[in-house]
Amino acid sequence: MNLLLHICCACCLCAPLGELRREGFKVTGLFYNPNIHPFLEFRKRLKALRVFQETDPIPVIYCEDYGIKEYLKNVNYEGNDRCADCYAMRLRFVAAFSKKNGFDAFTSTMLFSVYQNHEQLKTLSENLAREHNSKFIYRDYRYLSECSHDLAKKKMIYRQGYCGCIFSEYERYKDTTRELYKGNLSYSKEEKNTVEVFNTEDDISQKCNCFGG
Repeated sequence: MNLLLHICCACCLCAPLGELRREGFKVTGLFYNPNIHPFLEFRKRLKALRVFQETDPIPVIYCEDYGIKEYLKNVNYEGNDRCADCYAMRLRFVAAFSKKNGFDAFTSTMLFSVYQNHEQLKTLSENLAREHNSKFIYRDYRYLSECSHDLAKKKMIYRQGYCGCIFSEYERYKDTTRELYKGNLSYSKEEKNTVEVFNTEDDISQKCNCFGG
C-alpha cells in the first residue's frame, strides 16, 4: 500500500517510519507545515529532514514556502481552538494531496507525538478521509516517542523545543527568558534613570497548550 505520511518534523519520524515499513507500507513523506515559525526555525526543520534522508532514504515531497501568511489566514490565533485550526489546515491539505496524487492512504507523524491532542487528530483525519474519499491509516505509536527522540539524538538530528507556531515558542521559553535577564543587568545611576522595563504579559499563556515536537 502506498502511504502518504505527513511529516511534522524529522524527530517524530525516526521510530514510526520503521514500524510502518515493517507493516508493509511503501512510505512517501510530505513536509507541509505552514505553522512553523519563525523563518529560521522553519529552515532548521527542513534541513533536519534532509539530514534524516541521508541516513535513512525516504522519498519526501517538500512544500518549502514559508507559510506565515497561510497560517494567519487559516488559524484563529486569538481563540481557544488555535491548535485544532492548525491541525485542520495541515491535514486537509494532506488528505486532498493524497487523493489527487493516487496514494492509497495517508497518515501523519503528529499522531505519534505525546505532545499533541491525539483524539482530536484521529477524529479530524477520519472526517477528512471521508470528505475527500480517501483512506486514513490510524496508528497509536505514542509509546515510540521516547525511542524516536533517542534515535534522533544518535543521528545528531535537530530536535526542536516547541511545537511550531510562534505562540508555542513563547509558551515554551517565556519563563527561561525571564530568568535569563533577572538580576543579570547592572546600570549606572544615570542609566537607571533612562531604562524602563516593560512587562507585556497577556492572556497568550492561556491560549497555548502545544509543547514539544
